[in-house]
Amino acid sequence: MLSRKLIIIVLMPLMVCCGRHERSPLQDYMNAYPQSQLCDVYKFCFQDKFGLEHLMSDSVAAMSYIERELECADSADWQNPVFYYYLLDSNYVRVDLNFVRQGYFSKETLVSAMLHSSSAKAIDSADIAHWKIEWHAILSQLQDVTPHPLNYREDSLMIEQLLDSGRYATHHSKLFNSTYRQHYRIVRRDVFEKELLPAIAKVLDVAEK
Repeated sequence: MLSRKLIIIVLMPLMVCCGRHERSPLQDYMNAYPQSQLCDVYKFCFQDKFGLEHLMSDSVAAMSYIERELECADSADWQNPVFYYYLLDSNYVRVDLNFVRQGYFSKETLVSAMLHSSSAKAIDSADIAHWKIEWHAILSQLQDVTPHPLNYREDSLMIEQLLDSGRYATHHSKLFNSTYRQHYRIVRRDVFEKELLPAIAKVLDVAEK
């Protein structure tokens, strides 16, 4: 029988602190992932703004990619399933593939949610220009966060050059991947709460009975 202890739920919405003594979600993020480099913070924030980072319409390719990751990941990577509401406006949710592995919902259900989460338009130069302004505001907030993101100076320069060139997507750092070994997919918040969260709640409800 499944135990309710099998699931950990972490909520991390960004509340902009306007002189109030509120807990900083960027501080919460660094407390949770102290081995993050600045590029990892950037990726976390960027994904809440733009989600999947590209248009998705190929369900076969998405399914194949998920199956390969489920097969290739080391068993030590598969711990309690977790989902994270993102920073910024909590537009998207980072969903652990371990929900599929442990039977909370199927691969097909996750792929469907991913497809429904895909943006109707590609990211353009205007989007990047607006995002660059937002990213600079995030950098200002990070100045007072301890622990400070690692590799700050180098990653800051890399990200600035990336955005100046009209590009935007980055990978997690090798340190982040080796330390936290996460396997996840991005789902839009409203899609997650409609299509995936009820399935999670149902499993937990059965486990309680």
